[in-house]
Amino acid sequence: MIGSPISFEDYPQRALQNKEEGYVSVEVSVSADGAPLSCEVTESAGHSALDEVTCRRLMKARFEPARGPDGVAISGIFHTAVGWSMPSPGVVPDNRVLVPLAALPKGYVQATSTFLSFDATGSLATCEIRASSGSKAFDEIACDLLRKQMKITPPHALKNAPAAGYRYIPVAALPTSKR
Repeated sequence: MIGSPISFEDYPQRALQNKEEGYVSVEVSVSADGAPLSCEVTESAGHSALDEVTCRRLMKARFEPARGPDGVAISGIFHTAVGWSMPSPGVVPDNRVLVPLAALPKGYVQATSTFLSFDATGSLATCEIRASSGSKAFDEIACDLLRKQMKITPPHALKNAPAAGYRYIPVAALPTSKR
């Protein structure tokens, strides 16, 4: 998936009012040109509003198509889970991972944007830097930290079989020194 088509602003009002939360696992069929063809909920959050908005938003996403052994783009299936949770009062949810550091690393200008892939057991398989923090050292710290600490509940494919999953996670430095 190219970018994240789902943000807190997509939380359905009805679900917010009813304090509905949960994870929605989906299977998206993707064409060889990266367009979503269909989206099917494979594991419901237990709240139809959350299930519906997840597929509605993913059907507007763009995908990097799968590639065959010859490198030619082919259609494929994308599995993921989207977590919906209520914010604390007065706080806008943010899925950033914060790394406490005594000082900002040289060159650091922004959070590192990572693309993570997980295997069917929920273990981190790969960590790719999609947008650098400006500091190569911090980017490496970000992926090292995620490799050591990240594990997810794997999404489920059709017939409830565990499937691989993907996440975009920003990792930001949190300076701890007081001046």
